[in-house]
Amino acid sequence: MTQPYGAVDPETAAERAHVLLESEITARLDAVRDLAKRLNDLDAAIADYVSGWQSATRAGWTESTLTDIGLRSPESLPSPSGRRAAETTTAPSVSAPSTPTSAPTSPTLAPVVALTPPPVPTSSAATAPAFGPPPTLASVAPLSAPTAPASPSVVSTPVN
Repeated sequence: MTQPYGAVDPETAAERAHVLLESEITARLDAVRDLAKRLNDLDAAIADYVSGWQSATRAGWTESTLTDIGLRSPESLPSPSGRRAAETTTAPSVSAPSTPTSAPTSPTLAPVVALTPPPVPTSSAATAPAFGPPPTLASVAPLSAPTAPASPSVVSTPVN
C-alpha cells in the first residue's frame, strides 16, 4: 500500500528537526564564543592604548598635542567591560615611575553543555507510571450504583 501524497514519517521528521536545531544551536554558541573573545581582545586593546597614552604624556606630550596629531584621548574610547573598567579608569594620572604590572587576565568562560532532546520512545505503547505497577481491571474498584441522595446537611456559621 502506498502512502498518500504528502505523508511524512513522524520519526524521520523529528530526526531532521533535531539535526537542524542542533546545528542552529551550535552556530549560535560559536557566535557567542567569538563575540566574547572579541570583547576580551577589545578590552585588552583599550587597556594597552590607555597605557600607551599615559606613557606618551609622561614622555612630555600634552593631551592637546596628541589630539592635534590625530590620536584620540582615552576618555573618548568606550570603557572596558566588567570589572576591568574600574581598574582602567582609576589609574593615577600623576607622573610616576613606571613599574611593570601584569596585564589583567580575561575571565574564563563556563563550559558549554550540549542541549539534546530526550530520547524518543521506540514503541507507541503507553508506559506505567513510575510510582507503581500498572493498574488492571481487577485492581480497580467497580463503580457502585447510585444511591439515594443523602439528606442535605445544614452547617451553621457564626455571624460577626
